[in-house]
Formats: sequence, C-alpha cells, structure tokens
Amino acid sequence: MGPGRMPISPHDRDRIGREMALIARKGGESLLCFRSPDCARTLKPDGSPVSAADMASEQVIVSALRERFPQWPVVSEEGEAAMPAEASTFFLVDPLDGTRAFLAGRPDFCVLIALIERGIPIAGAIHQPVGDGNWWSGIHAFRGDPAEDAEMLVPGPGERSGGAIAIISAEHAGAASRVLCDRMDIAEIRSENSALKFVRLAEGEADLYPRIGRTMQWDVAAGDALLRCLGGGVRDLDGQSLVYGDSRHGWANPDFVAYRRLPA
Repeated sequence: MGPGRMPISPHDRDRIGREMALIARKGGESLLCFRSPDCARTLKPDGSPVSAADMASEQVIVSALRERFPQWPVVSEEGEAAMPAEASTFFLVDPLDGTRAFLAGRPDFCVLIALIERGIPIAGAIHQPVGDGNWWSGIHAFRGDPAEDAEMLVPGPGERSGGAIAIISAEHAGAASRVLCDRMDIAEIRSENSALKFVRLAEGEADLYPRIGRTMQWDVAAGDALLRCLGGGVRDLDGQSLVYGDSRHGWANPDFVAYRRLPA
C-alpha cells in the first residue's frame, strides 16, 4: 500500500484530532504576534487580502504537520500545493480564516485544519486565537484546552421550537444567501465572520449556515468534520455531501448548506 493509503483506525482519529488542535493553536499564537494595524498585506488576484500573518501561520502549521505526520501531504490556502495523485489521505489547512476581520482588529477569525481520507473529512480542528477557543473532532467532537482534559460535545435536540436560526457570513452573504434563507422558512438570521459559524452550529446556537457564493475546500472541511460527529454536516444544494480533494475547479466548493442536524 502506497504512502498515505493506510486506513486510519477509529481508535486513532480522536488522538489525531487533538494533535491537530494543538498545531492549530501554535498557528494562532503566531497570528497574535502580527495583530497590528501595521501588519503587511497585499491583494491576491481574486481580490481577497493576504497578510504577513497568513504566511507566518501557514509556515508554523505546515512545518508542524509535516514533522508530526510525514506520511500525509499538506494542502494549504496560501501555498495551494499540488496534492500527489496517489495520496488518498491529506491535510487541508487555512492558516487564517477571516483575514479581513483580522486586519480590521476584530476577534472573529480562526485557524482551520482538516484531515481528509478518500474525500471525507475524518478529523478537524478550529482554533480562535482571541480567547483561546478550541474545537476539534475525530470520531467524537470536543471543545476546550487540547493540552488538558476537554469536554466532549454531544448532539443537541432536533427541531428548535419557534423556528430555525440561520447564521450567514457578515462579510460575504449576498442577496442569494438571504433568498435561500427565505425559502427554508428561517425564524431568525444571525451573522458572523469566518468558519466560526460552524462552531455556532456545533454549540447549538444556530441550526443552518446557508452559503451561496465562492468558498474553498479549506474554508469548510474542518467545520464539516466537526458537524459530522454531531449528526450534522455540509450538503450541496442537491443534498449531496461535499467531497474534498478535487482540485479541478481550483479547490472551490459548490454552494451549500451546513446543518447542525441533517434533515431526515
């Protein structure tokens, strides 16, 4: 069996998820060193910002993953490294999700790491540097300090009395996302930046995250991994699970809805 093709046992997934959370925290620590209005930045060809903080966090995370898990390649947003064709298992990394929020001095940015096996996110880590928030998953989902005893998250109740709560992007939600909310009979719409929206679903603070518009696989995979442990997940608008690893469209996702609990 070639490199990266050995199946990961369920027994190992929680341990790997915790190690990913520790590495995500290291990336977050590097981000806080750059938290200044003077942080160097530029624009990518697609018009999105990239900063010295993104690059520093990526270097820390990619180096740590390669040292700890040399058997699996790493695909990261800023490097967008080509994944070896024979690799069925690999990491997806967003070293700074919510760069605009970061550069504006707001706290709603995070670090994302997901482990993909045969197109499925089997472990994920989300770290919010401001306040040292940590959420990760393997077979189970957890929150707390990954270096200490952590709390296991459990699936919340099904339907919410009074109607569903949707959370949408504070920066990028266009009219189409709101129209989708209208079609889904949402009782309340909230907004937040970055993949912390997945945390709100995992914590039971919201039920749906509808997204019409461009996102990338590294924006979504860690949150998808977390939700899958709790009876939720991410589906495209045809109701199909997202598949990770296909880079033919530049690692872009289809439009999707993330669910706290999947519809029956």
